[in-house]
Amino acid sequence: MYNIVIFSGGTGSIAIQEGFSAIYGNENYNLDIVINAYDNGKSTGICRKIFDSKILGPSDLRKNHMTQFKIQHALALKDFSSKESVLYRLFNLRFNASSKEEYYQKSCKLLEENQNVIGDKDTYYLKGLLDYFFFENIHNGFWRRTLEGVQFKDFSIANVFYAASAAMNGYSLRTAGKDMATVLGIKDNVHLISDVNLFLEARTKSGYVIHDEGNIVEWDNPDDKIESVMLLKDSQEYIPSVDEETDLSKVRSIKNIVEEADIIIFSSGTQWSSLIPSYMHSGLRKILSASKAKKYIVMNNIEDHDMKGVTADEIVDILGRYISVEDITAVVNDDAVPGMNNVSRIRSISSHIGGDKAKHNPVKLISLLMKDYFKITTMDRTFIYDLDGTLWDERANNRGKAVGVENMNLFSGIIHSGNNYEHVRDAFKYLYHQDALVQIYSDFGNVHFTSGDYTADLLSMDYVVDPKVVEELEKIEAFKGKINVRGQGCVVTIKPLVNRENLLKKAQNCLKSYDGRYVARISGHTSIDVMYHDYDKKTMLKKIMKKHGLGQDDVIFVGNETIDGAEANIAELGIRTIQVDDVYECNILLKTLNQ
Repeated sequence: MYNIVIFSGGTGSIAIQEGFSAIYGNENYNLDIVINAYDNGKSTGICRKIFDSKILGPSDLRKNHMTQFKIQHALALKDFSSKESVLYRLFNLRFNASSKEEYYQKSCKLLEENQNVIGDKDTYYLKGLLDYFFFENIHNGFWRRTLEGVQFKDFSIANVFYAASAAMNGYSLRTAGKDMATVLGIKDNVHLISDVNLFLEARTKSGYVIHDEGNIVEWDNPDDKIESVMLLKDSQEYIPSVDEETDLSKVRSIKNIVEEADIIIFSSGTQWSSLIPSYMHSGLRKILSASKAKKYIVMNNIEDHDMKGVTADEIVDILGRYISVEDITAVVNDDAVPGMNNVSRIRSISSHIGGDKAKHNPVKLISLLMKDYFKITTMDRTFIYDLDGTLWDERANNRGKAVGVENMNLFSGIIHSGNNYEHVRDAFKYLYHQDALVQIYSDFGNVHFTSGDYTADLLSMDYVVDPKVVEELEKIEAFKGKINVRGQGCVVTIKPLVNRENLLKKAQNCLKSYDGRYVARISGHTSIDVMYHDYDKKTMLKKIMKKHGLGQDDVIFVGNETIDGAEANIAELGIRTIQVDDVYECNILLKTLNQ
């Protein structure tokens, strides 16, 4: 299953998240979102002050949770009266009040009115957060002194919940995020790059210092551009480390998340205030450089207010101060404004991925990115697929089997399987429901049939094993009653076996008299296969390609053992191979091909 990591601000990655969901669903890949939480504007800034500036700003965590909530609960949100719909409206609600007393009473009334839908447990939990936010001691009616003078204007009630939860969890917003994900019924997949409480400032070309994060977002001054940002701890400039002050006994580390990533995406968005503060973290450059993931940066369609007059290439140069950009591919919208519609500083891909100047089209964006990931530049090649562990996996759990059935009815191409004829035939009989006729090759590729006619024939007679070999193998006590000749005589399978390493030596000794003509190999989970020494998927693929008039540039082979296993030598034919580790990764590939 692919691990996808997005470095995000608050709303900049919405198109990315929605694009993956729209094309691939939500269950066939792992998605992790990495943010920082130095927002200090509007109700977020007030929440930080109420808790003596000891908590981080909850807004970007909340925004990403809401994006994930909308994606993960899409079906339930169609019902206006569902718990999910009520929670979604509540967590997106902002309202005014003339006093702390009025805001508290309005909030309590909202929870009381929706208690039957939200449920007692979650209602009491949210009510407890309200009480903790507003009162130093609810039982004695002592309001928080830090609430004095606070104006509750356009004030997010969800920020109240997140801030109170952070304060109650030892001022840890990351732990609060884990708790709030549980309340919302979503995956805990939005992670703070560190949990240390810092404040953001910026310095412009003229030397002017912008002290408020909200003003950084709205700087909008091409004549005095922002040159750098600083993080402050106790009013002193401070460079935090990745995972600093994060309780790694409770949550996954950013280091681990990045190390396990297959794809890393640096989101579009507000760079100086939302994204660069993450990239500034000590250790991140080294962690990213060590990652084998394919990396992309999605460029904005328009100049953002914090980078007015800064081109896409200049943004790349700025990011290069904090992270290595040489191995990053820029994703560019051809319809972006001049200066943002071209990148020459690093490798880039581009297309018409958004008619609206400010927004990307989610499906077009992710389709472009993922086709590049799979290096799909044209659709005129013939795809040849392994079956077991690639398209279908009979050992998978119920969800994996469901994905396998979907794969069987998404793919287009030729089947080249190492498994036996009966197994492959039955897979197509019961799982394949497309109208297209499929050419199928089983038993390492020598047994041919089609999805429209299950009559089998041999592609080549050159690899039929001498019956005397079977007779010799049957003389070995450990093999009696376990020998099966399949593939119309091309493969002798001995199973089920345990301690196969020792038994393999017995089989190899039996074959010594045949002058290296035959070989015994460990296969599957309990088997040893005996066949001609040069009979394998590579040899037969070459014959399959010849039969269909396919050259090496005409074919892409997809399998789960192209790096290590029965398909590892296929690349020696000069054809492209795509490794998919399981049916879920194959599903992502197939849906990408169908875009």
